[in-house]
Amino acid sequence: MITALILSMVLHVHAGETINAALDSARSVYAARGERTTILIEPGTYREELTIDVPGVRLINAARKPSIGLKNHGVECDGNAVRLTWYYGHGYQYRSMGSRINYGGSRERRWNASVLVTAPDFYAENIIFENSFNLYVCDLEAADSLVDISQSDMPWTEKERPKKAMPVRPKETGSTEVQQKRYRERAAAISFTETATHAHLKNCRAVGRQDVLYGDAGASIYWQGGILQGGVDFIFGAMTMAVDRATIVANINGEKNDKCYISAGRSGIDPAITNHQSQITNQRGLLFYKCHIRLANEDELAQPVTDLSWAIDKGEPQVFLARPWRWWGETVWAYTTWDKGILNPEGWSVGLVKNKEGFHPENPCPNSYEYRSQDKSAGRPKWVKVLAKPLLPDGTKISPKKWGKKD
Repeated sequence: MITALILSMVLHVHAGETINAALDSARSVYAARGERTTILIEPGTYREELTIDVPGVRLINAARKPSIGLKNHGVECDGNAVRLTWYYGHGYQYRSMGSRINYGGSRERRWNASVLVTAPDFYAENIIFENSFNLYVCDLEAADSLVDISQSDMPWTEKERPKKAMPVRPKETGSTEVQQKRYRERAAAISFTETATHAHLKNCRAVGRQDVLYGDAGASIYWQGGILQGGVDFIFGAMTMAVDRATIVANINGEKNDKCYISAGRSGIDPAITNHQSQITNQRGLLFYKCHIRLANEDELAQPVTDLSWAIDKGEPQVFLARPWRWWGETVWAYTTWDKGILNPEGWSVGLVKNKEGFHPENPCPNSYEYRSQDKSAGRPKWVKVLAKPLLPDGTKISPKKWGKKD
């Protein structure tokens, strides 16, 4: 029997140094000897765009007592936290971007991700992944100049070009004005391409407002513990992803119609539907297992909602479990709990697929499942399948560690 020897290298990133420099070292060594790399990161905020394109990279918070805590309305992080962040978002062209076009999932950064994972076997522990675009104005953004791309001569297709001018962003460092709805746009904290398989994130935090964590079809992610925090479709894509015992934080601030849609999946297949097969990925979608949902607090968000009695009285709490991105998108919520009064009784929305090709009003999103939710799934739409056992109709067991793996 021959056992493969996996070499390993440990790098340290101290305050004032860059993680990109450590990744450069990892690239050169991996190319030469195939070593896996552990990068131990001293607590602090690291404002860099990162691309994890080396297999087996491990990012670890080096603090003795690591934290993923935020403070000062999300502008700052705890003293024992490691925060990886950048500030580019859809709708604006910054001077520092040069000729690069900053748009959407089909472009280089996959929804403007601060951290882009393209290699397999990525691991992170006790790390905050952030895009500050919808949270606060950082010092680098304040010093950068920007151009409204809806008025620019960038080579957009007619479909891509924004239809209206974007609001002028504040320039004051630390301003949380950008948390208001009129500024909200796509700005991912971390994205995974189709080659980012077997990613494992333990006790990490992803934070933003709209479109926070994205994955291509083919990506596979195991999110263990930690916090996922955002406002609109903030866990989205066609990846296979299991979220195991995490805290889900809804970033809503009480503005009119400020609703939180946690997940927007587009992966899955319904064997009974034979049309549009070329658009469907035959893989598992999103599984949320024993997660707890709560609202953001004053440490995490400027002017968070502290009283939802008005919404409860109207029967209109503002948090939704999912609105599938495609009608075939598979989403499973199992053993879900939440703070009293925050979840809308319907819990699910067809807002992203209504009247789209393949939409069937009587059964619009056939791969939507719940099992043993806190309210026993009372009030859900008829097309949401409430399971009697922790087993999907195709025989798949609801198990986060085995999600997407063949027996």
